[in-house]
Amino acid sequence: MKSLLEKINKTINKDWFSKNIKSITIALVVIVCALGITIGTTKIYGGSMESGARQGIVSAKDVSINTKIPGRIVKFYVEEGQQVKIGDPIVEISSEEIQAKKLQLEAQVAQAQAGVDASQAALEMAQGAYEVAQERVKQAEAGVIASQSQRNMAAAVNEKAENGARTQEVAQAESAYNLWKSTYDRAVVLNEGGAISNQKLEEIKTQMNVSEQTLSMAKEGARTEDKKAASAQLSLAEAGILSSNSLLNQACEASNIALAQVSQAQAGLAASQGKLDQAKAGLQEVEVYLKDTVIKSPIDGTITAINSDEGELVSTGTSIGTVSNLDKCWVSINLDENKLEGVSEGQTVDVTLAAYKNKTYKGTVVTINKEPDFAVKKATNENGSFDIVSFGVKIEIDNLDQSIRPGMTAIVNFAN
Repeated sequence: MKSLLEKINKTINKDWFSKNIKSITIALVVIVCALGITIGTTKIYGGSMESGARQGIVSAKDVSINTKIPGRIVKFYVEEGQQVKIGDPIVEISSEEIQAKKLQLEAQVAQAQAGVDASQAALEMAQGAYEVAQERVKQAEAGVIASQSQRNMAAAVNEKAENGARTQEVAQAESAYNLWKSTYDRAVVLNEGGAISNQKLEEIKTQMNVSEQTLSMAKEGARTEDKKAASAQLSLAEAGILSSNSLLNQACEASNIALAQVSQAQAGLAASQGKLDQAKAGLQEVEVYLKDTVIKSPIDGTITAINSDEGELVSTGTSIGTVSNLDKCWVSINLDENKLEGVSEGQTVDVTLAAYKNKTYKGTVVTINKEPDFAVKKATNENGSFDIVSFGVKIEIDNLDQSIRPGMTAIVNFAN
């Protein structure tokens, strides 16, 4: 029985291996390759890592090329690996919608400018009307002054007519009468003696009669008709004052209305100017967007990545590509705190790259972070039961060449 079972097992194993020989072979090849890579890597880096070398990543000044406006990529002006200067065009985004918005805002600016021009014309007309109204006020004020002067004159005449002549006027009239009376008396004697003619005597008598009447009027005052005339002239002058004051009030009212129209026109001009400024600001913003449709290089450097294709629709903030300044590269590593001894800023180190194993670059430690990086805090048996933290170290590569690229794996040997 035992021999039978052994025979069956041998038959089964022989059939199983014959059926799965191909799969077994492939698995063995994969295992051998993995062991070879591991052994090779250990041979390349193992010794150096044990003697003070640490692994890091090559970095450079990278600037992501982003778009401020959404749209479709129209054209790339560069290719990966191409050298560019600051301000060189990188990529262009479609601008049909922005162009249409610009035309719309230009029409709004033209319309707003027309509104400003019309408001300015209205303001100038209102100011002209106000100046005319002010001139009429001045004329009306002059008319009031003239009417008051005429009233004063008429009042003086009326007062004279009512009160009669003054005492000195009566005295003058009486002296004139007495003179002509004595002259007439002498003329009568001379006429009787034939010394003067009758005609001469009559002339002297006439002058005596006139002076007598003048004296009588001075004593009695103005005649009734003269008093009425003076009173009528005074009434007319007072009516003139009322009329002049009425004209002045009308002129002042018209001036106030004109001034209100000026204020209204000024407010209209300010509102029109506000609309114009708003339209211009919108147009200026659109013009800035139009400039942003052509994205330019922000630095001197090399196009190290293009992440999109022509015709692709991109949104705001999308990284279209990357510009790197390869004139200065550095290696960033996280060094455990228990490995910091002997590392100092200004120290010269050797740098090798996984891509170029046979070439050694020189580097300088430029920065050792003052604060630890707790993001890489880890447990270790080397420090008892406590965790350890890492500190960021930056090493600038001195003898650069175009073969170095950001993101490469670098080994920094601190044991020099």
